[in-house]
Amino acid sequence: MKKLLISGVAVVAAATLAACGSGGGGGATAAAMPNTHGQTVSVQQIGGTGRVLVDSSGQALYASDQETAAGKVLCTGACNSFWQPLSPGKNAPKGTAAGGKLAVVKRPDGSRQVTWNGKFLYTFSQDTPGQVTGDGFHDAFNGQSFTWHVVSVGGGGSANSASSGGGVVSY
Repeated sequence: MKKLLISGVAVVAAATLAACGSGGGGGATAAAMPNTHGQTVSVQQIGGTGRVLVDSSGQALYASDQETAAGKVLCTGACNSFWQPLSPGKNAPKGTAAGGKLAVVKRPDGSRQVTWNGKFLYTFSQDTPGQVTGDGFHDAFNGQSFTWHVVSVGGGGSANSASSGGGVVSY
């Protein structure tokens, strides 16, 4: 059911973006805009999901199995209309979060994205703060299939779990 929903939403989003047209001026489209919600990564207990990484607005952070395995950004273009890359803002992260190392990588479009233990961090457009609806989600964009998991830091069942917890990191 989740796969069907994302397919339908992807068609609507693509049609909306196409209807907007292009001014030919190299400006960013809504689909390519990074998540700039927050400038802090922390751990939050979210319902039955357990302790997960969140941004400063309480949005759960996700990673895709395929990007983690490939070690590079694969979610671009229309994918970013659903999965917004966590942007570091103007500064690089300092320290660790939940026992994991935060870093910043350059995306194919030149923007920057926060990683945690090598996992590229995203928020899911269908979530609200304190909610996890994208865990285990399967979708595909531009011929690339994705399986998404909330980044769990213990006490949850995600494939992207870590054993230690605690900590807030500002960047």
